[in-house]
Amino acid sequence: MFTGVLLPARFAMVQALMERVRTLTFLLAISTLAFSASAQQQANAQFADRLTPASLDTVSSAPAETLAPAPTANALFRPVTPEPPTQHKFFDRQQLLALYVHSGFRLADTIKTCRSISHGGVEDWIPTQSCGGIAAWQAGSVGLALGVGWLFHKHGHHTLERITPWVGTGASVAGLTKSVFNIR
Repeated sequence: MFTGVLLPARFAMVQALMERVRTLTFLLAISTLAFSASAQQQANAQFADRLTPASLDTVSSAPAETLAPAPTANALFRPVTPEPPTQHKFFDRQQLLALYVHSGFRLADTIKTCRSISHGGVEDWIPTQSCGGIAAWQAGSVGLALGVGWLFHKHGHHTLERITPWVGTGASVAGLTKSVFNIR
């Protein structure tokens, strides 16, 4: 079907349009960076104004009754209190990445195994031969890895907590490899 515009002409129009879009995107990015830089400079200037000795002259002196009593200990030395060790959240970025990778490989293994069973294959590693049973088994294995990792986290074994989903991922990759290459 001829639209009245030759193919090279359409291609040239698309290139010109994309050049305009690139230019507008570049200008928008530059203006955004310039605006954020100027906002940071204004905030730094306001903070610097508060710390100058001239700004201390405008502080009004309050009556002595409203001031808090002076500390009896030396104000230059504070007692050292050890800070408790910071504990990471269980669902931090590293744990979520491991969970997503594990779930993805389990899903791929489930899909491949269900297709294999529907075409007459036999599953050797899972004690069921139905697609629903295999899906439940795989979902349970992700839940099991998550639960074991949480128990390790709760009891302070953070290295084991980080390793647990990757062990499950290794089992998923082994199952997927077996399914893909028909290894008996």
